[in-house]
Amino acid sequence: MTDYSEEQRNELEALESIYPDSFTVLSEKPTTFTITVTSEAGENDEIVQTTLKFTYREKYPDEAPLYEIISQENLEDNDVTNIIKLLEQQVRPLQPSGINQRGTPLATGR
Repeated sequence: MTDYSEEQRNELEALESIYPDSFTVLSEKPTTFTITVTSEAGENDEIVQTTLKFTYREKYPDEAPLYEIISQENLEDNDVTNIIKLLEQQVRPLQPSGINQRGTPLATGR
């Protein structure tokens, strides 16, 4: 039997070691955290930054996490769309058939 809580704790420890200055645990039940990603300063010392919020479902990693962009700075609309698409590609193998990342049924396109 899978110990989902232990796997989630181990992953949180790994994420905290990878993102020590930009990782914040918001709650433990359900496991919810943010990661802030910031670019190097570009032209005019402008940075690009986004904060992603993830919430693990009870059976994560067997079920896809919920995710959303909760803040952004200097991102174009198409950049936001591309980030969402990338996240969707990463969690697609974990999603139960017919369910999107927010836990609601997907449109069938019929």
